[in-house]
Amino acid sequence: MKTAGVIRKATTDDIDSIFTIIKFYSDGGIILERSLKDLKSSLYYFYVAEISQTIVGTCSYYDYGGHLMEIRSLGVKKNFLRQDIGSALIKRVIQDLCALNKPKIFVLTYTPEFFKRNGFSIISKNTLPEKIWKDCVTCKNIDTCNEIALEYNCQTGESGSVGL
Repeated sequence: MKTAGVIRKATTDDIDSIFTIIKFYSDGGIILERSLKDLKSSLYYFYVAEISQTIVGTCSYYDYGGHLMEIRSLGVKKNFLRQDIGSALIKRVIQDLCALNKPKIFVLTYTPEFFKRNGFSIISKNTLPEKIWKDCVTCKNIDTCNEIALEYNCQTGESGSVGL
């Protein structure tokens, strides 16, 4: 990240900021909507980017059990875009998940080039039945989905440093 800051696990004090960031992107149809109740119950899985005591970005993961993990709910405040905050967030999540011996990390996105720059490779959505049955089956765009599936392999990938 080009601006001094920190990537850390989210706390209850961060929920409103996380909700605001996610709502901005979900209102635009870019990421799935998350309720405050959902955020509170899944806070353990969230990370935040903080600059000058302000939350400027967020990212979480979902554990499908076994070998499959998803990076999700990635968002950065509009006025902090293009400062490597999103990359720093996903690199931190990747670092933590790889340390837990989770070999397969995937993402569904409309911006595959961003994730390719961060060590991900395109895969078929058909390799992700757990995701399809958990989230996609209830999505209004299931029949017209344009999201691209990408995967990061902890055993061969290079996630780089995680500092801001």
